Amino acid sequence: MTGNIIKKWLGILVSVVALAGCVIEEQTPSLVDPIHFATYQHPTGIYTIEMPPDWVVNDQSDTSAVSTEFSPPGTGEPLLNIYIASLSAMPGVTSAASLDLSTLVAAYESQFYAAADAVTKEQSRDLQPDGSLRIKLVVDSPQGTSQHNDFLQIVDPYFVVLRVHLTDDQSQMRTLSHIINTFAVNATAGWASTVQQTGTSYQDAVGFASLNAWVDRNGGFVIAGQVLNNAAGALEFIRIEVLLYDAEDRLLFSMDDFVSSDTLLPGEYAPFSLTFSDGLPLGTVRYDLKASARYADMSIHTFYGPENFAVSSQADFDANGFLVVSGQARNEGVKTANLVKVIAVVFDEQGRVIATDTTLVDVQQLAPGQISTFSVSFAELGGVPSTFTVSAQGVIEE
Repeated sequence: MTGNIIKKWLGILVSVVALAGCVIEEQTPSLVDPIHFATYQHPTGIYTIEMPPDWVVNDQSDTSAVSTEFSPPGTGEPLLNIYIASLSAMPGVTSAASLDLSTLVAAYESQFYAAADAVTKEQSRDLQPDGSLRIKLVVDSPQGTSQHNDFLQIVDPYFVVLRVHLTDDQSQMRTLSHIINTFAVNATAGWASTVQQTGTSYQDAVGFASLNAWVDRNGGFVIAGQVLNNAAGALEFIRIEVLLYDAEDRLLFSMDDFVSSDTLLPGEYAPFSLTFSDGLPLGTVRYDLKASARYADMSIHTFYGPENFAVSSQADFDANGFLVVSGQARNEGVKTANLVKVIAVVFDEQGRVIATDTTLVDVQQLAPGQISTFSVSFAELGGVPSTFTVSAQGVIEE
């Protein structure tokens, strides 16, 4: 199973045929200078959009839908997602006569905003001059609260959605407004969705969240974030791979590692961090970030998950300026846990991972009701810390 692929593009100029677009603000900000924008054309030819050439493109498309995320450099989190599917493949559409935007909205919201660990609050729906429907949303998730403007439109034969993540950075929002106003759908591209089968999902089995990248004090290039289990069952042996490419799309270097969590249940997150200690190879212009895993057979599994532990923790800076996360882990389950470890993750205000580490607790075998202390020290952070999480897990004897 393969997850998202993060790509950093140079940007190639192509000709476009402009169709209906959407706007964030009623007036295009005059401070945006599009002279140096490049035009990104999706490989299917189904749409084009203009953007700064250093923005990160994360193409998650599959045979059922076109789905692409766009992020400013150095942020990790996407501000724009473009989603396109054939109308004939959407739930509730059985014929041209059954086309109804409200039906499509309901199907769309159940697909993208039905996560068990998030609460979505719809604030308003407004019909736009171009015929699109703007939905204002507030989403509360483990990574924090975020605001969204989603623009939904029927561009026959496609159902088109622009998902916009609002930020407090006005410069980014001005740039994003211009980018969105250049969006153009090619209704004659010839691409078509496969019909979604009952019980399947458009999402990758392994997804990415809270992405971040920075250069550490030794000149190493660090890529960090979280993986999310989008599958219906538990996953194990989740492997992250980073591939570095030059401008000619030649592979320069690759690195891979497994996430610290032994098993990930549906809807759960696990952090990762990979460091190119010598920095990026000369000529690197983009990287691909991939994830893979296998389904776990829980009937024969020795995994003793976070639901069996109660964790109390605190974070402080020590005399050396290191961030130290410490606390206690208590075995709340009914079995003796071995090799008990804690996984600590530190986030900035934008919910990006700026540090993560895994360590064994001081007493590595805990009987039911027993407590052990732990301490995790971070000598360097990839940003300003705002929040942190700590989870515990272990194994049991067969």
